[in-house]
Amino acid sequence: MLTSDAARASFDWRRFARDCRSTLRADDRGYRTLAREIGVTISDLSRAAGGSNVSVEKVIALCDFLGRDVRDYYLPPLSQMENPEKSNCFTGCNVKQRPHHASSNGEQP
Repeated sequence: MLTSDAARASFDWRRFARDCRSTLRADDRGYRTLAREIGVTISDLSRAAGGSNVSVEKVIALCDFLGRDVRDYYLPPLSQMENPEKSNCFTGCNVKQRPHHASSNGEQP
């Protein structure tokens, strides 16, 4: 899921929630037992499975439970996805050049 500003890095909460739900469904122990085992509250577990944001420490604990790396859900800025080696900060066409005028002593400024 891209943020409203794709120029910024983000976290794929939708995919994270989907992975949480499928793993929780496959485990028949119930949310209360799993939350205790993972180290989060039942409401944290429910929010994560529902696609709501949870704190970074809860995300890490849930990723450990899922057997996934946190970076699996990292969405890089769009500019890095298109061309990770080139920055679009300053380009020649975006910078206005001042005309070069010869100074009174004949040197360029």
